[in-house]
Amino acid sequence: MNKMQTTETSKIHTTGIHWHKLTAVMKLKTRALFSKNFIIMPIFAIGLTLALKFLYRFIADGNDEMLTFMYSMALGLGVTMNVSMTGMVCTSMSLAEEKEKHTLRALMTSSVNGLEFFLGSIIPVLAMIVAVNILLILVAGISISPAGWALWLGISLLCSIASTVLGMILGICAKNQVNASTLSTIPLLVFAMIPSFSAFHPTIKKISDLLFTGILMDTSKSLMTGTPTVEPIGLAVIAVEIALAVIAFLLIYRRNGYDAD
Repeated sequence: MNKMQTTETSKIHTTGIHWHKLTAVMKLKTRALFSKNFIIMPIFAIGLTLALKFLYRFIADGNDEMLTFMYSMALGLGVTMNVSMTGMVCTSMSLAEEKEKHTLRALMTSSVNGLEFFLGSIIPVLAMIVAVNILLILVAGISISPAGWALWLGISLLCSIASTVLGMILGICAKNQVNASTLSTIPLLVFAMIPSFSAFHPTIKKISDLLFTGILMDTSKSLMTGTPTVEPIGLAVIAVEIALAVIAFLLIYRRNGYDAD
């Protein structure tokens, strides 16, 4: 096993990307994403946004200012759930599933190298998260300028990268899908729930401002008010968290390979 991990680790640095192999891994992971175990997560984010939209419309009772605020909350909750659940949970459970079905070692001892497996694992998830975030804008009924769409797509992609890399870390550490789901619980609560309650307490808001999901929620609120913007400090937070996630992934990967067993 150690020999396999050493060989695997060296491949990620010395072997280039073979696009046909990368495509094959992406197709495998895309099929897994549309299985009933994983597709429920983006569907939940869409359903949550829709349900809150109708509920808040009833609560606002014609108060446009309150309705705008509540719609921004609904959108923010939807996108943070989507990025957190689809990014971290789907990615980690997909990798854990490979271990459970004993297909991971077969892939790693075949001609697929570590970098191809990494990119093939996260690209389909990134595409799904961004696509659902676009759909959530339409569900929320927001009219966005081209500049607003560019900002939204960029922030969605950056936050999705941070989430999926965290998911790969959790997947390496997990022994099976149940273990992956358990390990994902605390990060999911942190990255999904703290931004969700940031409007209710200043301390929670300060913590939320240090999370990529908090920046994403603030961006969604700015879209709702018609002034799409993100502060430079917000971009710096996302960049730092992506960098930290990548460094943590590389350290764990070099020690364990993709299979910590």
